[in-house]
Parts: sequence; structure tokens; C-alpha cells
Amino acid sequence: MSLHSAPKQSELVKTCPFVSNLSLPAEQAWRSLKVFHAYQLVLSLAFFTLFASHTGPAMFGQSNPSLFYSVSLTYFTITLFSTVFIRKPYIPYARQVQLKIITDIAFLTLIMHASGGITSGLGILLAVTVAAGGLLAGGLCTLFFAAIATFAVLGEQIIADTLHSFSKTAYTYAGVLSASFFTIALLAMVLAKRVEKSQRVAEQQGRDISSLQQLNSYIIKQLPSGVIVIDQHNNISDANAAASILIGHPLIIGSSLLSSSEAYWQLFNRWRRNPHENTAIFAATPNTPRTQLRFSQLTHLTDKAYVIFLDDLSVIDQQVQQGKLASLGRLTASIAHEIRNPLGAISHAGELLAESHQLNQEDQHLLNIIHKHSARVNRIVKNIMDLSRQQESLIEPINLHTWLKDFENDFIEEFGLSASPLQFETDSRAGEINFDKNHLKQIIDNLCSNALKYGQKKAQPIVINVKAGHTALHNAMYISISDHGKGIDDKIAQQIFEPFFTTSSSGTGLGLYISSQLAQLNHATLSYTTNNDGGSCFTLLFTQPNP
Repeated sequence: MSLHSAPKQSELVKTCPFVSNLSLPAEQAWRSLKVFHAYQLVLSLAFFTLFASHTGPAMFGQSNPSLFYSVSLTYFTITLFSTVFIRKPYIPYARQVQLKIITDIAFLTLIMHASGGITSGLGILLAVTVAAGGLLAGGLCTLFFAAIATFAVLGEQIIADTLHSFSKTAYTYAGVLSASFFTIALLAMVLAKRVEKSQRVAEQQGRDISSLQQLNSYIIKQLPSGVIVIDQHNNISDANAAASILIGHPLIIGSSLLSSSEAYWQLFNRWRRNPHENTAIFAATPNTPRTQLRFSQLTHLTDKAYVIFLDDLSVIDQQVQQGKLASLGRLTASIAHEIRNPLGAISHAGELLAESHQLNQEDQHLLNIIHKHSARVNRIVKNIMDLSRQQESLIEPINLHTWLKDFENDFIEEFGLSASPLQFETDSRAGEINFDKNHLKQIIDNLCSNALKYGQKKAQPIVINVKAGHTALHNAMYISISDHGKGIDDKIAQQIFEPFFTTSSSGTGLGLYISSQLAQLNHATLSYTTNNDGGSCFTLLFTQPNP
């Protein structure tokens, strides 16, 4: 259903030169002028034909037949000739209205004079002309036409009285007729004002409806939920971009729902057979997420229409999962806090016991086990406490070239290495990024320590490739950490960023999860891919705008 907006300023025409802001829609104005022109043609043709054929009323031309004949013929000829200017408006609208009203008053006054003057009754036709002028021009022009008609009637009466054209005069009738002209003019002005007011209201409503239509269209296009409108012929009459994404391919307006998706068509038909089941779940495919379909019928339209709402359940599932993780995080933080005190007591007791000189080898072995696992549990507790106490990132500009050199020195010292296993590859486009320095060190430190631990080939020295650069695909800078180990199985790779997931007996399962969370806090993303040689590659993509 299309909506028509209000006429533009270029589509309006001025109707009266005495009032600057008085205008009408061009189409309406010219249509009204054509109606008045048709009235003039019929009237002038009737005068001439009835008089020439001697079939008209006896009063026609009773006082001056030759004047009636010539005026009626001239009236019809000029009106017929003016048809050219009506069909192709070479003359502006306001000028044409003035000419037609004034010439009409002049011709009707002459015809009235030739037919016996004002007593012939033909003067009432001038009232029609004045009323038409009020509707066509409006404003002060209506009073102007009434004044011209009054001067014409009174002037005709004065001339007839001066020349003794008639046996008696009718000044009273002329005065009453002139007063009626102004009464009609005033009524026409009131009517024109009401029409103008109604026109302004209609224009404003048209603009409001057009704005609402554009707003609704914008909202529907921006909705994360898909919207598909089906007409009574089961064809797609409208759809937003989200619907094309959720259905897996672009939707063609005007095509049938069956040709767009046979599965959706079957679910749609099932709903129409049983309207109470207005929801359905569409399973995920390699190209589309798990989707919920909601069906509804538009009952307030002339033709039947249906709406299918598509909701991405993967987003909802992710929100539920995030809620569960948040609850789990609060629970584990509380548990970690309760564990820390007794763990400290155990660790301290182990340290005191280690100072004893009466321990045999077996007891010393058990004591080492206590120290090892106490340290492991302490790391888990520390990671959980740090994660639960995370504060807002202190984002600042960091020069990647300088920062990577400093990181290499710290990494060698931290792990007590004789030589650096890091091999850097930095292109010239890797400049400054916006990031929290402590968070960046924690992320890269964790990735490099994992590569140092799991990324070594047998009988070969450990090599960790650190690459920094700019990717044109995302228009952002990145750091990638890759090794030459066995890599990670595809199924396991889908879970490595989940909390407490680990394949190592000595790992906590929190390192990569914390790294991914720190990346998100700094508006970055951490992802995993497999190298060409089967090793692991972690990429930190900086989506935060550069300074």
C-alpha cells in the first residue's frame, strides 16, 4: 500500500496576486479552472445557438438583437479559443482566472443589456461568475470580482437610464443584486478559508503518515528479528535484511514462499491448518542458525496478509549461556574466597614440615606432592579472584614495535631462557593501538607460555612466531602467536575459550578464557586457527579505533 505525501512547494500555484501566501495544489487548481471553462463553453454556445435558431426565450436580444448576436458569437469564439491555454498553460493560472472572470462579467453584462437590462433576470448569472471567482482565486480577489460585477451592473443601469434605452429603471433591483454579489463573495471567502484549512490539515496528515511510514520502514529494516510479509497469493510482498540472513539467501519480493524455502512453506501451511500452533523451531544448518518462527495474520487490511517473524535463537542461547557463566563466576569466586584461607594454612603447614630434619625419602615425596598441588590450587584461586575483581580497562596508546621488544626481554627473564624462542615479523603498518598495557602483557604472556609448553616438535628447538601487522579485511591491526606443535583438535578447539576447560592434568582451564575476556574488555577479539603445518595460531584483533 503506497502513501502519497503532501504536495511540494513546486506543485502549488498562486491564485490571487493580492495575497502572497494564497495557493492551491496545481492539479486541483487546473482541474477547477477546466470545469469553469466547460461551463463557459456550454453557456456561450447556448446563448448563440438558441438566439440564432429562434428557439430561445423571447427576452434574448429583445432590446438590441444585433448586439446580442455579435456578443454571444464573440463570447463563444473567445471561450473556444482559450481552450488552447487551458490544455497547455502558456499563461499563468492566476492571470487566466482573472481574464476569464473579468471577460465573463463583461460579456454577460452586454448580453443582459441587449435582452432588456437587469429586469431580464440574466444578471443572476453574474452571481455564478463571482462565486466561481471566489473558488478559483479566493482571498481579496473574490471581493475584487464582486466589485467589478457591481460596477458593471450599476454602470449598465446608469447608461440605460441616461440613454433612455428602457421604459423604466430598476436601481433597487440593481442594488440588491450588487449586494448579493458581495454576500456571495464573502461566503466564497469563508468557504475558501475552510477549504484551505482542510487542505493544510490534509497536507500535515499526509506528511505525518509519510514520516511514520518511513520510520516504520527504517525500524523494520534495522530489526535484528527477520520479518517476512506474505500476501493472499502466498507470495513475498515485503521482507527485511535480517530475514534474508536468517533464511540463508536473499529473498526476492514477489516470489513465492515455496520457491524461497520449502521448509518454511511447510511450517507456514501447518500453522494455517492449525492456527493455535503459531510458533515453530527451525533447526540450525551449516549456513543458518537455529531459528524460531512466529506466524501472525494481518486482519485489518482489505486483502489477506500474513507475517512471519524470525528470531535467531543462537543469540538467545548465547545470552542464557552468558547468564549461566556470570552466575557460575559469582559462585566460584565465593568458593575460591572460602578455599583460600584453609589452603593458606595447608601450604604454611607444609612449609613448616619441610624444615624438619627427621623426614625420610617417602615423606619428602608426599610433602612435594602437597607443595605442588597447593601451588596449583592457589593459582586457580588467584585466577578466579582476579577475574571476579576485574576493573575497567585503562586504555592508552601503545606502540607495537617498542612494546614487543620490551615483552621479549621480560619473557626471556621470566622463564629463565638462555635464548629467545620468539621470532618477530612486523610490517610497517603496525603502528599504535589503544589497549591496557597490563592486559596486553597478560594475554600475550599466556599465549606464548602455552606455545612454549605445547608447541615444540620432537628433537627440534622451540620456535614461536610473533607476527604484528594490519589486515585489510577488518581494517584493523593484529598480533598473532603461532607454534609448530601438534595443534588442537577441531572439536576441542570449539571449547578452548570456555572456563575450566583443559586437556592438561596440570592446567586450570582458565588461561585462554581470561585472555578472551580481557580482549573483550579492550574492544578486541581473540581467535584460534590452525597453521599450514598443523600448529596452533592465536590472533588478537584490535578493533578499538586508533588514536
